[in-house]
Amino acid sequence: MEIKTDIIDVLPSKNKKVGQFKDFIEKYGISDNVVLLLESTENEIDEQTELIETLANKLAASPYIEHVDYSPLKYENSFFINHIPLLLDEKGLKRLENRLTPKGIERQIRYNLQKLLSPLSSPIDYEMISKDPLDIADIVKDSLMSANKEDSLDISTGYYITSDYSTAVIFVKPKGKGRDMAFVGNLKRELDDIISFSMEKAGNPSDVRVELTGNCVLSEEVRQIIRHDVAYSFLLSVFLIAALIWFVYRVRVKILLVIGFTLLTSLSTTLAFAYLVFGSLNIVTSVVAALLIGLYVDYAMHSVNRFGEVFRKLNNRQKALEQTLTKTGSAIIISASTTSLSFFSIIVTKFNGLHELGIVAGIGVLLCLLSTLFLTNSLLYWISKKGLHKIQLKKEVPTGVENLIKLLVKRPNRILAISIIVFIIAGFGVTRLKFNNDPDSIIPKDCSSVAVGKKLQKKMGNKGEPLSIVIKALDKKGLSFAFDELEKLLMQLKENGLIKDYNSLNIFMPAPSVQLERERKIKTMLADNDIQPDALTKTLLDSLEKNKLVYEKTYVNNYIKNVTNALYNAQSIGLEDVEMLSSPRVKHFYNKEDLSIASYIYQGNNGWDIETINKIQQMVDSKGQNWIFTGKPILFDEIKPTIIWGSTLASIMALLMNFVIIYLYFRKILHTIFVLLPVTLGFLLTLGAMAFLGIPFNVINVGTIALVFGLGVDYGIYVMQAYVREDEKNIYSALRTSGKNVMMCSATTVAGCGSLTLAKFTGIATVGIVLSIGAIACAITALLVLPTIIYLNERRISQ
Repeated sequence: MEIKTDIIDVLPSKNKKVGQFKDFIEKYGISDNVVLLLESTENEIDEQTELIETLANKLAASPYIEHVDYSPLKYENSFFINHIPLLLDEKGLKRLENRLTPKGIERQIRYNLQKLLSPLSSPIDYEMISKDPLDIADIVKDSLMSANKEDSLDISTGYYITSDYSTAVIFVKPKGKGRDMAFVGNLKRELDDIISFSMEKAGNPSDVRVELTGNCVLSEEVRQIIRHDVAYSFLLSVFLIAALIWFVYRVRVKILLVIGFTLLTSLSTTLAFAYLVFGSLNIVTSVVAALLIGLYVDYAMHSVNRFGEVFRKLNNRQKALEQTLTKTGSAIIISASTTSLSFFSIIVTKFNGLHELGIVAGIGVLLCLLSTLFLTNSLLYWISKKGLHKIQLKKEVPTGVENLIKLLVKRPNRILAISIIVFIIAGFGVTRLKFNNDPDSIIPKDCSSVAVGKKLQKKMGNKGEPLSIVIKALDKKGLSFAFDELEKLLMQLKENGLIKDYNSLNIFMPAPSVQLERERKIKTMLADNDIQPDALTKTLLDSLEKNKLVYEKTYVNNYIKNVTNALYNAQSIGLEDVEMLSSPRVKHFYNKEDLSIASYIYQGNNGWDIETINKIQQMVDSKGQNWIFTGKPILFDEIKPTIIWGSTLASIMALLMNFVIIYLYFRKILHTIFVLLPVTLGFLLTLGAMAFLGIPFNVINVGTIALVFGLGVDYGIYVMQAYVREDEKNIYSALRTSGKNVMMCSATTVAGCGSLTLAKFTGIATVGIVLSIGAIACAITALLVLPTIIYLNERRISQ
């Protein structure tokens, strides 16, 4: 079954901010990118141009890849030359004016000659000089870098190389979507093959390694990690639970096989249901197997234990089956009902992942119930036809229930006093609970694509996670006007220190008002200088001949003609011109189908704190409804109160529904309160323990806190069922009947959910931690606090 690994899949689909972010990443391909890093330990990656070219060519030829961006020479030169003046700032215009003088031309040609004669020259140098002998592109580049401060990549070599010459970067746009897991899996294998081939062709240089990052790579890596976590936790849970059952109940291997068979039956039908309804699992629902394995084994153990006890007493398997169904069966039914309702309650959180988990787990509990009542009991009856020895090896091992009873009789008041103190401390601890809404807090441990991404960020100036301002309009004229306003806003944000830097469409198309100002300055420059194409061409050819550099005369004529035409016929760069660009980078800023423009802003000295985000949000909102402010930090800040409220509501609903079901079963308010006491106090202990252990809530584990009611309510039911419905109505007999079962239920739940704590995926691991703490807390209150209160109540009544 497919596992969707995108965190967007578990967030509220109807939330406005979530919808905006999802729309943004789909239209601008943010989730469909791959970045290759070629890193040299000797800081000499510029010597690996052959490897870069091989990789780029193989990538471009792949059926899985739409385009490859590895060299600025492949796209923008003609565009820059045709629009030279409008892309230059004041300093750039002055440099161009000097470059076009006879002295400037002679100086540049001599520099070109020295560069070509240098032992450090490369074929890229020759290509760049032959295309642009006056190096106009360098003037344009410096103007753009001056405006955007994007000096982390050195493009002077003709490739995207970091300023320390340690790393070359190749940007890849796949043909498929990052949310298509089948495509992503094939893409990852294709990339691995291309890297292996290219490295081998380059002689496998020992000082060079090629690494991958990007959302597509991350999706595949997370999928493999989750598959590993699910399989590992399932196998570990099965082993631990089987060992527990054998050690405590001393059952035959046949019984373990019966439990295993019915477990697989219930889990497979649950997963089949999930597939039919949702078509896949997501990050959250992937834990359903670990949740259900402990619950199913709880039900099965109760049946096996009761069947064995009655069979031992009466030596009649018919009677054993009857009492198992009438006494234990009723407790299992009420337990499964309350647990499934608790799971269903998290549907109200409105989070897709938790919504699906609630439905799948709730149905799964009911399927576990049915498999226990019909399949497990039928197999028990069939296996026992030759006697009890076919079920159990010998008498079960003691579990300490008698010691618990002695403690209860001797120290009831002390137990109650200590419990009250502990609960008060836990209550204070709840006020210290934190919510970590940083998306990095739930990603897998030791995730290579994340580590590579952070390494790239560091090499490119450590700008961090960008936020985006997106503008839309009904037509291109309106969009151009809005873009002018956007550029003014971005400059204002930068001047005010709210952002450190930004990237926008201005690297291809300066703001219209900026272009008008530059046109005015160009006219002034032309009026002050006599720049004629024939004179420039003659000067350039003479200088080339003097320095013994060979050029085609026709190319030089056309080159100078383009430069002078750009000066004398400077026309504003419009969105139509941008659409003609072949550079894939344009699509990161402009979507012509959607008529929208995106800009990317980077955090200032304060980072993305709430105050900064709110200030920028207010400024963006003031521009109108066609201006959108989005990004992961905004998204997770937005959903934080929603998920906390949803989880709180789910917990309240679980408690209320459990109250109704339990009351309908026991028919007494006091008994109902007694049943709910362990899970309510256990819930409080869980929150307090999380606070004191420094375990924060996150977007994944906060919704599962309501599941503590589903897991923990069973323990109170088992104790009260034994107290009320057994032949001897006293707490000692109730503990002897239910104590070991409650201990084992807690132990198997911890074995099932606790196995998740070893998961590499941090979000899943925290779910295991929370549920394990909850199971232990509820078991302690059910075995200590509840019996103590019942005992003291009995003593009060008897007196």
